[in-house]
Parts: sequence; structure tokens; C-alpha cells
Amino acid sequence: MKTDRSGVIALGGTAQTLMAANSARTGWSFQNKSSADMYFNDLGGTASASANNSTYLPSGAYYESEIGGASLQAVSIYCATSNAPFVAKEW
Repeated sequence: MKTDRSGVIALGGTAQTLMAANSARTGWSFQNKSSADMYFNDLGGTASASANNSTYLPSGAYYESEIGGASLQAVSIYCATSNAPFVAKEW
């Protein structure tokens, strides 16, 4: 069953938790629906524009974890713009 994790960036320039750590997670997806750049960190760390462990998602980009390869760690997202929308699902 998929769980909707969609929303908006609450406060631009500050990382926020997209998903808590979940040992039962088998996959997840994320799409940047804004006109701003977004970043995510699925290794349990804090996402940022300058961190080497953050994945860059430009406007409109989509990410989906590999089958059986989803991180079980917390997922953090970052965007410099407040109220930037995104679509995310966890399963």
C-alpha cells in the first residue's frame, strides 16, 4: 500500500523531513513540482544544496528508488524556496 507524502516546502532554506526512518519501506518516489531546485538525502542525513550526499532534483525531475534498493533511513528534503510543491509516495 502506498502512503502519500506529498506537500510543500514549509520554510525555504531549511531542510525538512520527508519520511521518517522505516524498516518496512520497500520503495519511495519523489517529484519536484516547483520551479525551484530541490535536493534530498535518503541516507539519514540532512539534505542541502552543498552536501555531497544530497541528490539534486531540478524543476520537474522525478526520482524512484530501485526495486528492493530503497533506503530504510529517514529522508530529508531541501529547497531554497518556501511553499515549493512536491509529490512523494512511500511503499
